[in-house]
Amino acid sequence: MEDKFSKFFRRFYILIFFGVFFCYSAFSIVAPVLMHFQFELPARLIYGGYRFMCHQLPYRSFFLYGEQSYYPLQETNRNAGVISFEEASRLKSADFKEIRNFIGNEQMGYKIAICQRDLAIYLSIAFFCLIYFLSNYRLPRIHWLFWLIFGLFPMFWDGLSQMISRFMPALVQLRESTPILRVITGSSFGFFTAWFLFPYLEHVFRDQETS
Repeated sequence: MEDKFSKFFRRFYILIFFGVFFCYSAFSIVAPVLMHFQFELPARLIYGGYRFMCHQLPYRSFFLYGEQSYYPLQETNRNAGVISFEEASRLKSADFKEIRNFIGNEQMGYKIAICQRDLAIYLSIAFFCLIYFLSNYRLPRIHWLFWLIFGLFPMFWDGLSQMISRFMPALVQLRESTPILRVITGSSFGFFTAWFLFPYLEHVFRDQETS
């Protein structure tokens, strides 16, 4: 039984990973759809399940069915005509627990169950899995330095500089990333991480088949 499962996994692993990451991303989008159509109980169950994997801060998440697709913090909002999160929700940004539990409303719409960066990471991994499958597993593995520069470093810099500005405002000017930066750095990290790992996994599986 174990041998059959191993053979099945080696043969279809890339499609399995594609399905896992795509469905994980898709269900996070299902949550606001269910809220919009007043299926509140299943929607809240989805939000609760994703809470263990993401901070779910609404000012770092996309919204569906509302006036805007995102609501930035008032202190970092530089876009004219864009309503800040505090203005729209009437919540104070200092109350972390209350903000994290905020899902949305009919006017603002409802947040996707994971943040903008996480959504970009998981969708880009699923996208690479599809490309790798269509290439018939022929894409060569990228060098670790390439992954470090184009995959890890942009997201690390974006997230770390944002965090440092929060905890050390006297040393660093307050900085909040933007939705486009979160999507770009998250997509870059997810795609190049998958490109670094999956060709290596394919190499291991082929060695096992020939040994």
